[in-house]
Amino acid sequence: MNTYKKVVYTFFLSLITTSAIIAQDAKQLVSEMIEAVGGKENFYNLKNVNYDYAYNNPEASMKLTNHETYVFHKELSYAKYTEHSILGANGSVIEGYDGTNAWVTFDGKLSKEEKPNGIARFLRKTNYYWFTMFFKLLDNGVNHAYEGTKTVNGKTYDIVKITFGKNVGDAQDTYVLYINKKTKLVDQFLFTVVGMGMQDPLLMVMEYETVDGIKIGSKRKYIASNWDGEVIGKQWTTTNWTNIKFNTDIDTSIFQQPSMK
Repeated sequence: MNTYKKVVYTFFLSLITTSAIIAQDAKQLVSEMIEAVGGKENFYNLKNVNYDYAYNNPEASMKLTNHETYVFHKELSYAKYTEHSILGANGSVIEGYDGTNAWVTFDGKLSKEEKPNGIARFLRKTNYYWFTMFFKLLDNGVNHAYEGTKTVNGKTYDIVKITFGKNVGDAQDTYVLYINKKTKLVDQFLFTVVGMGMQDPLLMVMEYETVDGIKIGSKRKYIASNWDGEVIGKQWTTTNWTNIKFNTDIDTSIFQQPSMK
């Protein structure tokens, strides 16, 4: 091998090695964050969760008020609504996801329509993911990239970009985590909602509470931003999770699609 080829080979080998180290550093930061919020094993050992959910998007005049129930095995998801402005309905709206299929009923009647069933699938999978997200970020098909540090409001953060393989989930969003160097918690993150056609980022800011040893970002608000994390929107959308209870007795038949009436 001549001198020129040796230099080129050494250069590209260095790039590959550096990229591998950076990726490993990003995964290590995510691993430390998972431990900081309670640990993956401890979380999944709690088996299930139910809680009250309140979502308010003033810019789109959109509100959701409901009770959520999840079983972590097979990612089962169920919600009973008292307000569901996305579907233009109040009262008895129920959504379910059995690990494969989603469904929705209005006043006990199973919907056959494509739009409400599509919305039900989106909300059942999305709401479950939001609750369990931090414990899933080392799953197969998740890509990690370290993007340096930033200081926000006097706090220093390690920045980790999260992307997903083509066959991971219904849509492949992008997340940019701001991991607090001191606490190891994600105080905020950027995200897209590709499933709803939103490629531009939103900025999510959270406050934590601890339930059964698990730190949960239960008080949330998000707003339109740019990829530098600068707010460009005018109104915050809020989401509050309250009355969180893990490991309760749940009749798993509630997740199954009811028969047509």
